[in-house]
Amino acid sequence: MNTRGHGTGARAARSALAASLLALSGCAKVQPTTPGGPTGAGGTGAGAGVDAARDAPASADSGADRATAVSDRDLTPDIRVSADGAMGAMTDAACATQSVVAQTLPLDLYMMIDSSGSMTEPTAAGPTKWMAVQSALRAFFNDPMSAGISVGLQYFPQIQPNVPTTCSANAACGSFGPCDLYKTCFGLTTTQIVLCNANSDCNASETCIQLGQCPLSGGSCAPIGVYCPYGDTCLPYDGYCHGRDRCDLPAYTTPAVAFAALPGAAAALGASLTARQPDGRTPTGPALSGALQAARAQAAAAPDHRVAAVLVTDGLPTECTPLDIPAIAAVAASGAAGTPAIPTFVIGVFGPDEATTARPNLDALAAGGGTGDAVVIDTSQDVTKMLQAALNRIRTTAVACTFKIPPPSMGTIDFNKVNVQVTPGSAAASTIGYVKGKASC
Repeated sequence: MNTRGHGTGARAARSALAASLLALSGCAKVQPTTPGGPTGAGGTGAGAGVDAARDAPASADSGADRATAVSDRDLTPDIRVSADGAMGAMTDAACATQSVVAQTLPLDLYMMIDSSGSMTEPTAAGPTKWMAVQSALRAFFNDPMSAGISVGLQYFPQIQPNVPTTCSANAACGSFGPCDLYKTCFGLTTTQIVLCNANSDCNASETCIQLGQCPLSGGSCAPIGVYCPYGDTCLPYDGYCHGRDRCDLPAYTTPAVAFAALPGAAAALGASLTARQPDGRTPTGPALSGALQAARAQAAAAPDHRVAAVLVTDGLPTECTPLDIPAIAAVAASGAAGTPAIPTFVIGVFGPDEATTARPNLDALAAGGGTGDAVVIDTSQDVTKMLQAALNRIRTTAVACTFKIPPPSMGTIDFNKVNVQVTPGSAAASTIGYVKGKASC
């Protein structure tokens, strides 16, 4: 049999809000503190966070953070809601004792980047997928609009040292075997490549044999040794040691480049990208699990920051557990549902014939991670430009509309009486009064 064509296979947030300058109206009845007594929430440090993200829960972001949630559609200037939920008339900021210009929470991103062997595949523009990803990441790291964002960087797969890149027999792999060989069902009437592991995977008249490739003609072939259409001989695909890629969480929890703020961190991040070479398969499950664990640790270390995970991949999961998409989506969902919530943004880079299949799978991961749909980039497009645009959107949306409340000039803040004043462009300012939850909006 010879079958052809089987191939192998947050400055932006601040900028966006420049036309909508927000002031935190401290209708706070600032309480004088007793000498030597507690200063209360917001008395020291960066203060609390006010979250005006669409349909976000009206609860604390993390630690001492206090929040109120307002949906976009509820920003009506003539509605005022008091702390106990009763409707009342107020003049904008009439009882404010202190007002400040809103500042978004600092953003920290843990980036988990696919550097599997398939990243060496070319894009339509010429560079490989890996080159395009490197260019987009460097542009993001060096963009003045990214200044202030902290980035931690890691890659998947992480690979066991001293294990051969290919194998033809189990013995070559040592304790990291067996040697995985591509196999196909083969019989006298077989006309298609059907991958298998054993004879039981095939029809009664077929056997599971090693799959080969045609060096000149291209495509796959079987059995090994037959002539290909251009007269070349069918040669076996290289095998892969089953345990070569690491599946343990510590391999992905510890970053290759530790969290540090841009632009200062750009040099170290760029050097790491340069040193990394594509190799291996796609252990998406432990990679994402490790990324979320690292992001949680960062959130605990910086409770006044917004932390998110970014997964960039060019393939669906091929190894390690969890392996199936629903299980990995559940991992992303656990991050989004945690305290604090760690959202997962998903970006895929796929060939035109793969993008359609990949999209619903990556969408499931993004939905689980609380970020809506994934961004799937077709390699017939300008991958560098499209990926950079996707990263820029993450820079804006990851902080949503969450703003920090600085400590008051005196006393403590009554968070039940903190209002937000919105000035949309050249329109008149309007005040959004505090409410206890979405039901009060």
